[in-house]
Amino acid sequence: MAIQINGNGTITGISVGGLPDGIVDTDMIANNAVTTAKSSGLGTSTRTVGSAITLSNQSSVDFTGFGTIKRFDILINAVSVNSAADWGVRIGTGGSVDTSGYLVQSGFFRSNNNVAEANTGGFFSDGLASASYSSNGIFSFVNVGHQTGTKWYCKAFITEYATSNHTFYVAGYKTLTGALDIIKLLPESGTFDSGELRLVTYSD
Repeated sequence: MAIQINGNGTITGISVGGLPDGIVDTDMIANNAVTTAKSSGLGTSTRTVGSAITLSNQSSVDFTGFGTIKRFDILINAVSVNSAADWGVRIGTGGSVDTSGYLVQSGFFRSNNNVAEANTGGFFSDGLASASYSSNGIFSFVNVGHQTGTKWYCKAFITEYATSNHTFYVAGYKTLTGALDIIKLLPESGTFDSGELRLVTYSD
């Protein structure tokens, strides 16, 4: 069928795949014309930023319903607890978090010495156990289980307003028995009394 330019500005006679290579380049694509749905085959990551959760007297905060993800971050803004307790993250499958089986080290670096401890009950901090502390930072998780897809590695770095010469950290992993479907942030005792959290998920 012959290609025909019509009087109304339309073109007929072009089939799918009928244009020769090189006739369309990236300069011909309008800004914002390629949507997330249309770029699914490009191997790009979808980043989803959740709404801020304000902390006020919660014993824990659960994140669920995020679908299949390969990475996630928890953004920490001015978070504090009402007791002398450290706090952190547990993950799980089947709607409940695991409370054991974590291989985690946590502690802090400071100007005159370093402190570290082992944790098997979760990705918990060490050294933030003060009701007067207010902390900022990020927990970052990535799925490193190439065979099972259930091993999650965590690295976290946190700073606190009253301890300007400290950097608090958490590092380690947890292997789940199934797909990740719940993330819980909680203090080891007491409740959160101020600050905010935000979950960021990635599809790659």
